[in-house]
Amino acid sequence: MTTTYDGIWDRDYKIPWDKPGFSRRMLAEHLAQNHDMASRRFEWIDRQVEWIDHKLLTRRPARILDLGCGPGFYSHRLTARGHRCHGIDFGPAAIEYAQQHNCGGSRSEFVLGDIRHVAFGGPYDLAMILFGEMNVFSPAEVLEILRKMQASLVSRRGALIVEIQTPEAVERSGRNEPSEEQSDSGLFSDNPYRCRTECQWLPEQQVAIQTFTIDDVASGETRVYRNTTKAWNVDDLISLLEAAGFCRVSHQVDWPCNVDSLALWSAAAG
Repeated sequence: MTTTYDGIWDRDYKIPWDKPGFSRRMLAEHLAQNHDMASRRFEWIDRQVEWIDHKLLTRRPARILDLGCGPGFYSHRLTARGHRCHGIDFGPAAIEYAQQHNCGGSRSEFVLGDIRHVAFGGPYDLAMILFGEMNVFSPAEVLEILRKMQASLVSRRGALIVEIQTPEAVERSGRNEPSEEQSDSGLFSDNPYRCRTECQWLPEQQVAIQTFTIDDVASGETRVYRNTTKAWNVDDLISLLEAAGFCRVSHQVDWPCNVDSLALWSAAAG
């Protein structure tokens, strides 16, 4: 693939997960327990919630901001442990599921919104953005998101956790060979379609781009989607967090995780 991208982070840099059809199909992937593509399997979410509750919050009731909360799997479990959670996600089907399965009453709130633009509220004791969500935004956008997270935390006592895709994992995704597959239905359509996936790694920008060309079998209509992922090396990540107002940045090596493509970092509100 030889395409070059002058506007890497233009308006089409990511798959439109907020569209109702995409959101509905993505919810099915979140709920699946035979893979970890959209959300982790529940057994691993349970382990991570225990880590957050025990190690980070020392089992004391806390106010938590959960960005990119999806169907609310973390917030539901944290609320059951006595915490108060505010989840934000731009997938309408995911937020509807989170609201319908909210057993925490007023202690949990789920808001449909784009975290690049919606207000976060606060103050919170903990703000979190997990499962590599931070990598899918442009550097300018992620800095603004982090600044909003820092401003939403309790001064000096608030904590941040971000789980990023490792630089090695992002680069691998950009160097994958082209592939093709045909599906009766799937993430890109309810109808039969062919999908060609092409990947590109841009070393200067440290960005991986996946391009999905979708051909509808019945109509012959072609649609193209792009998924853009930014790699953050350790030095750049620390500088990013410090620029957003955080301090005491630390890699949490004991974070329970079943893959080596994700890593958890913590920081304190400055």
